[in-house]
Amino acid sequence: MTEKEVRQAVKDAGVKLLESNLVQGTWGNISIRLDDKKMVVTPSAMDYIRMRPEDTVVVDIETLEYDSPIKPTSEKKIHAAIYRDRPEIGAVIHSHPLWSSALAAARKEIPVISEEHKKLLGGDSVRAGAYGLPGTKKLTNGAVEAIKGRNACFLSNHGIVVCAETIEGAFDVCKAMEENSRAYIESVVGRELNKEEIDIDDIFEVFYKRATK
Repeated sequence: MTEKEVRQAVKDAGVKLLESNLVQGTWGNISIRLDDKKMVVTPSAMDYIRMRPEDTVVVDIETLEYDSPIKPTSEKKIHAAIYRDRPEIGAVIHSHPLWSSALAAARKEIPVISEEHKKLLGGDSVRAGAYGLPGTKKLTNGAVEAIKGRNACFLSNHGIVVCAETIEGAFDVCKAMEENSRAYIESVVGRELNKEEIDIDDIFEVFYKRATK
């Protein structure tokens, strides 16, 4: 794809995430590899609907330098680190879907429930990267380590990161991640509370009980 096409694809992916309820407001960030040396990333703190393709930022994968008056996402380090570590990866999404974010707060590795999701997520489990503040080296290193050999991971207390060869593939992984998180929560929390229907308050009730034991 040309740079113009990549910028448009990043914009379209942001809108698609919003429409699919996989991100809220200005949260999360998206990137697509432009070539071996550069990536196109979403700008910092800009709504996906309001964002124009020309508001996306071209960032050097090695140096993180960019030539734009618009500031790129503060999580560009995670995107670049994954591209450096995984030459086959062409797109990365960091997001905060509801069910996945609840599990990210638990900071634990969870199993992947279905065979279909195992193929998309790239393994039998989803790991949680070490906790670090947004934009820090600790958060970046934790994400790269947790996603090795996988297509998705949790960022402890901070949502999820997914990757794939294409942006369409990354979206499918993001969707599978949320579906798997919900299936896991409904299974585990449902058993503990003896309920078939689970809502977000139920999740926090179980997590609170575990945390205060």
